[in-house]
Amino acid sequence: MKKLLRHLLAAREPQERAGGRVYGPGERDALTGAANKNAFMRIVEKALADGQTQGCLVLVDVDHMREINEQHGSGTGDRILQAVAAALRDNFRAVDAIGRLEEDLFGLWIEGMTAERVGGIRRRIAVVNDKLLHAGGELPTVTLSAGVALGEPGECYQDLYIQAGKVLRRVKEGGRCGCEIQMSRKTD
Repeated sequence: MKKLLRHLLAAREPQERAGGRVYGPGERDALTGAANKNAFMRIVEKALADGQTQGCLVLVDVDHMREINEQHGSGTGDRILQAVAAALRDNFRAVDAIGRLEEDLFGLWIEGMTAERVGGIRRRIAVVNDKLLHAGGELPTVTLSAGVALGEPGECYQDLYIQAGKVLRRVKEGGRCGCEIQMSRKTD
């Protein structure tokens, strides 16, 4: 009886995910283990709403995912999404939030990121791309495109998402497999 009670209580507690974040029931993407879109949005909104936290939103898109699904099947596509989520977890800090926002679009919220330090994100995305390109194995190679927007305290998630989306589109239009960072709103 005590075992059953402990099991039931544990099932009601929030569950820990890679990335140092605690997600409750219904807050994780079932395929990748990342936060789902709503949970990710709440994490970013809460951080920005405190009036003191700045950071950056990184939108990461898996390049040519539609073609991969058409040529290799959705099962292979699912395994690629799982590998991408794992690569992002492995190459960013444990406190950074990772969310799956759409089919092949991930978001990263990197709290405390300043304009002076944001260049490290480009290097990390390059490392992830290199690992994905040279992974070998049974999965087709993939690359990522990323758009980064700095968020200021009090800013809203939706505005930051729109800015990061504009930057991501520029990367995709410029040939994919890269990362661009918006240093200020004046550049758009």
